[in-house]
Amino acid sequence: MTRPPALDDEAVALLRSLSGPHGIRASLSLNANYQAIFARDAVMAGVAGLLLGDPVVSAGLVRTLESLRSLQGAEGQIASNYELLPDTSAKVSFGTLAPRIDSATWYLVGIGLAARAKVLDAEHFRESAAAVVRLLDGIEYNGRHLMYIPAGGNWADEYIYDGYILYDQVLRAWGLRLLGAEYGIAAWREKSEAIGKTIEQQYWPDSEGMREHPIASYSPLGVRDIFDLAASSLLGVSGIAPHIANKTLGWIRTRYLDRSELPPAFSPVIDESHPDWPALRRYHLHEFRNLPHEYHNGGIWPIWLGWLALALAQGGHDVALGKLRDAVTARIVRPGGFRFEEFLHGISGAPGGTTDMAYSATGLVLLKLAGTPEHRHLMAS
Repeated sequence: MTRPPALDDEAVALLRSLSGPHGIRASLSLNANYQAIFARDAVMAGVAGLLLGDPVVSAGLVRTLESLRSLQGAEGQIASNYELLPDTSAKVSFGTLAPRIDSATWYLVGIGLAARAKVLDAEHFRESAAAVVRLLDGIEYNGRHLMYIPAGGNWADEYIYDGYILYDQVLRAWGLRLLGAEYGIAAWREKSEAIGKTIEQQYWPDSEGMREHPIASYSPLGVRDIFDLAASSLLGVSGIAPHIANKTLGWIRTRYLDRSELPPAFSPVIDESHPDWPALRRYHLHEFRNLPHEYHNGGIWPIWLGWLALALAQGGHDVALGKLRDAVTARIVRPGGFRFEEFLHGISGAPGGTTDMAYSATGLVLLKLAGTPEHRHLMAS
């Protein structure tokens, strides 16, 4: 099944319209603060621009990184989001209820990939990147190669997991490897390798070979042995811990894609009978959005399907990639159209959340470009 070219064109047009003089905005919507520039959203959209070879979106990435550098905190912190106001002042957030650690890790990845694509001079970011690396070393604190992330400390800011979250470890290791190579800093490359080995040891604890995917996180209170699509996809794209990444991609194919299903952000779903439901029900910023099969709670996010597509292509899972593309097309080509909403309902497939999202446009662009020469060059290990 082929996705209509018009939808791909609309995705690129949306990313271009969101790319302005200060960076790439999260959405055209005025809901909440989606008109701001979010570090993670903008870097991912910028990566799509690099793959496209699009000068407008690529320039938006560079401006995002430059703005994040200029707004960097004294200890190396990278803003979760910012908005440049008409009076030239900046409205900056480093996190509301919790610090957003993945703004710092996506910043490192963004610098590394933009430098590789030769749209940015990494030397202008050397000092800033080093400050971020020191900050993340401090967050690690105990010298065991993993950072302890608070609840709400990454993209899934209304989901109830915390501790040693896999997603954040992968991004840190990837950023260190990219910039270790870019700057010729062996210690950063060695740290990336140490994180990767620790991931293989700590997030795949089944010695009998029955495990299907890595655990999402663990803490002194226990293990959260759930499926995390973002972490699993980024494992495959980054080349960090490739052995467990490839096993996970094979499981995603048999569990979801062979059945013409799309993997949700997290599984299993937390419903009213689940012991975690009371905590999830209380945890939200503006309004409760995590009904079963919605938002973080089992919703299907185009952004992570795009990263999954890149991972499948890099792992040689070409048949699975075709099935993923067919399943996405079957879901988004529907009466009423697709307005680049944040997520699809995990059962009905109905779009939900904020419209005109850079996140979702990015996902469709990544899905289209997975396996192209541009993708293989930019994401080469």
